[in-house]
Amino acid sequence: MQALGLILAFLIGFFAVKSISSRFSWAESIGFAFPVGLFLITLAMLLADWLGIALTSLSVLVMAVMLLALTLMLAFPRRREIAASLCRLPDFGRLNMVWLVCMLLLVYAEYSNFLKAMYFPTYDRDSLAGFDTIGFVAAMEHTYSGMSIFSGDYMPKIHQAGSYISYMPMLQLSYAYVYLLGAVTSKAVPAFFFLSFLFGFYGIVRRATSSPTASAVATFCMMMTPEMFSFSSLSNTNVLHACMASSGILYVCLWQRRHEMPLLVLGSLLLAINCWLRAEGIVFVAAAFVIVAVSLLLNGRQQLKPGTAWRGPVIVIAAVLPFLLFQIYVRACGLTSESVVMAYPFFDSEKALAVLGGAWFLLADAPYYGWTFILFVIAMLLNCVRIVRRGEGWAVIVAFFCPLMLYFLLLYQIDYIWDSLTNVINFSAKRFLFCFVPVAWYYIVANPMANAMFTKLDSLLAWKK
Repeated sequence: MQALGLILAFLIGFFAVKSISSRFSWAESIGFAFPVGLFLITLAMLLADWLGIALTSLSVLVMAVMLLALTLMLAFPRRREIAASLCRLPDFGRLNMVWLVCMLLLVYAEYSNFLKAMYFPTYDRDSLAGFDTIGFVAAMEHTYSGMSIFSGDYMPKIHQAGSYISYMPMLQLSYAYVYLLGAVTSKAVPAFFFLSFLFGFYGIVRRATSSPTASAVATFCMMMTPEMFSFSSLSNTNVLHACMASSGILYVCLWQRRHEMPLLVLGSLLLAINCWLRAEGIVFVAAAFVIVAVSLLLNGRQQLKPGTAWRGPVIVIAAVLPFLLFQIYVRACGLTSESVVMAYPFFDSEKALAVLGGAWFLLADAPYYGWTFILFVIAMLLNCVRIVRRGEGWAVIVAFFCPLMLYFLLLYQIDYIWDSLTNVINFSAKRFLFCFVPVAWYYIVANPMANAMFTKLDSLLAWKK
């Protein structure tokens, strides 16, 4: 049953991606099929629970089958294009030994990581205290809003600040989904999620550079980022959130270069999943809106059909709908917790210095992120003339720094009544920076200078001249 549920999730997402555009590559379609499928299934589960429908193995399978039928209907008008794209095999003529070595190392490392994720049961503290336990109890009690552990009589502090009761629900409902279908542990969700992302990220870089070597190098180096790789086999939200936040914002950057609407639609969909995983993911939606707005103001109107310029901002803003839906849901079902955000301006120099110092410490810490952010800064400095004079790559710079600044501004605006600022920076903020690792490696290999270098390398080392 669990295998059937995972296959259904993959097929739902695969045809959802193909219904957006049949031109997405095999890597992109495979890479984002599983996350998109889980997103749609968990969204349906939440709506069903809201309507009072019990979450059982039968009901979730019926939902999954109905969603598959819906995505097939959406993809049906493009059936010939999709069939042609499925028959289109990758071009292996431009591959070379550097690409092969990177891919072999990547496969070996991810094979070990995947086995580690599937073999060891859930043991990280956050999952046992929240995500995994909530998913398990939801499956056992066939409800999300009415769970016994959400009762104040059972857990008196459940509505206090920092409680898991108001966390965005995608991971918990994903765990409930596999538990309902007979899973012994929930580890299949993070294991397949991260594996899928490796395909997706390779496809994104391949689309940006058209260099298979650059794609392989970026994917391998991104995966091997120390702290992020170690967390990828655990059951918490951080790496999964990083996968969706970075992919979504990178597709928006690709749209800025080409103004192809399917790129923006898929980017917005992935940003919606990012918000469905963690509430602070909304900072990436804000950054995407800035990129779209600036792009349209600079030269977008000349590249779009008359009367269609408004679609870009609307599509991006739609990414916050899952976040807004859940806010309505928790209030309607009494699942709120004390707010920790101080929604008024204030100045605290000591707190501001602590936040800035924490940000600097994390970004410069090689044991956490390797050389990722150092190489990103070097690549940005080497290309600064092109950025300023020609406007090449400015969207990726905004995609990196805008959400970063918004996130640390959010940390400054939080009242730490449930934990200390030091702990939040050392643990939560450290893991939030996973979101910027794929963005950094994308720019490291896709910037104009590196792209020219990898293109030359491909032509020199290609198996077929």
